Amino acid sequence: MKRYFDIFKTMLRIANKHKFMVVQMFISCCIYNVSSLLPPIATAGIIAVISAKNFNGIWIYVLMYMIFYIMYFGFLHWNYFTYTHLADYYHLEVQRDLFNHISNNETIFNKMSKGKVIETCSDDIRYLVDIMDCASEALMGVIKLIVIFGIFCYYNIFVGLFAIVLDLLYLSLMNDNSKKVSKYYEGTRKYEDKVMDIFNQMLTNLKQVKSLNMMEQLDSKLDKTRKKWKEQYKGKRKNLTARYCIIPYIVYIGKILLYIFLGYLVINGSMSLDKLVLLISYFEMTITVTDKMLDYLLNLSNYGIRLNRIANILDYSSDRDIDYGEIDNDYINGTVVFQKVNYEIKGKKILNNVSFKVYPNEITAIVGKSGSGKSTIINLLYRLDRIKSGSILIDDESIYNYTKKVYSSNVSGVFQKPFMFEMSIKDNLSLIDSNIARQIEACKRVGMHDYIESLPKGYNTIINDESNLFSEGQKQLLVIARALLTKSEILLFDEVTSNIGFEATTMVSTVLNDLKSDHTIMLVTHKPEIMSLADRVVVLDKGSVVAKGKNKDVLEKCSLYQELTTRTFASVSQENI
Repeated sequence: MKRYFDIFKTMLRIANKHKFMVVQMFISCCIYNVSSLLPPIATAGIIAVISAKNFNGIWIYVLMYMIFYIMYFGFLHWNYFTYTHLADYYHLEVQRDLFNHISNNETIFNKMSKGKVIETCSDDIRYLVDIMDCASEALMGVIKLIVIFGIFCYYNIFVGLFAIVLDLLYLSLMNDNSKKVSKYYEGTRKYEDKVMDIFNQMLTNLKQVKSLNMMEQLDSKLDKTRKKWKEQYKGKRKNLTARYCIIPYIVYIGKILLYIFLGYLVINGSMSLDKLVLLISYFEMTITVTDKMLDYLLNLSNYGIRLNRIANILDYSSDRDIDYGEIDNDYINGTVVFQKVNYEIKGKKILNNVSFKVYPNEITAIVGKSGSGKSTIINLLYRLDRIKSGSILIDDESIYNYTKKVYSSNVSGVFQKPFMFEMSIKDNLSLIDSNIARQIEACKRVGMHDYIESLPKGYNTIINDESNLFSEGQKQLLVIARALLTKSEILLFDEVTSNIGFEATTMVSTVLNDLKSDHTIMLVTHKPEIMSLADRVVVLDKGSVVAKGKNKDVLEKCSLYQELTTRTFASVSQENI
């Protein structure tokens, strides 16, 4: 019982609103279940008046039938209403909580597979309302059995004791069976998660998987997991077979013995025919109620596994979480300063005593060889990680002192791979700003408005890979337009031209050169065309700053910077031949 009580407590902790509606579910469940106990009374009454050959008295019991069933279906309707209301709340609100928590704790994927998280968010939450439903139905099943056993004992103590012992034995065997079924069910879920995780990765990289002919090897890898799933599934089905095909023999053997005893009592005049019908009706109900209650408890155990998966996500807390501060000043000028910043991961130093300054209305390029720490600097400014020591300042205030609203509205940017949702251009931009005029203004500024207007559906054009309406460069320009709609003072660009060609790079260069007039631009790049745009350059090598300052001065004095520009320019020129 403790296991079921813990499930109920966890449920209330995860979804702690609408408790009054939960109370209504239990009350409506209680009354309609109690109402289901009343019809046998009317049945016994009809048998009694027939035995007495008093046909006129039958109408009283017919009226009782009607009242009992009106009560039953009326309160059942109320129960359905509460179920529907709670289903909406649990599904939508808990899913929203999951999405928000995952987005704020992206390191969760270091602990849980994406397949498991996706399955939990899409599938497991559908069963939350059934936890409440099963809990209320199981509790009412216990109450109904107590009432029925009380009726048995009232009419014949031996019948009552026999029914109680038989039912307790049945419940004990079925409860042990439930634990075994739940154990194997949890195993099937575990291996389903692993299959879905590989499948999710496969879909994400489907083109590479097909081009490298990896399907056969992947399928072979999945077969090992499928085999383990099959073992768990067989264990579950074996115990379900025992549950529904072997254990019930106990009840039906007991049922035969009880009916023989009741028949003996009627023949010997110790019990009237109407009492026989009443007790038989209630014993049949005992079997039905017990079976239903056991099914509810089994489902409750299985749903508890789903609930624990949800709780594990919501309870996850990263030791890398970064709190926001209380500075609510939204008048950001845009000066960024790194002062003796040190950062490491698992004891490995990534940034070593890094110091530099980024000015408004300028483009500052962070350059260096692969692994030198360039993207780490961008990630620190996005607050994806926290420094070990030193300080990062915006307008002389630590970035950790600003409120979330102020910081997120003033620091934005674009990553290496352009990403937009598979929806219209207007809907994508509306995720940031729904004002159409400002959307058009942003698209004009990045040079995409005329092209969008030339499309048959204009801003209502759906963005997807199948349409081939947008090149990677055009998608990147749209992403930049979306970043502009945030009205951020500081724009960060991490290798935004690495996946696009020379012509698109030139277009992006023109946009960046324009944006610096009213923004602080900070970018990571390996392309000479973008490096040449920079007013200032910070050169990193093995996590340390080896040169910084005006672009021309750094180029003249830093051999590493000369090597980067020369080597990269040569590779880019070769691509364009």
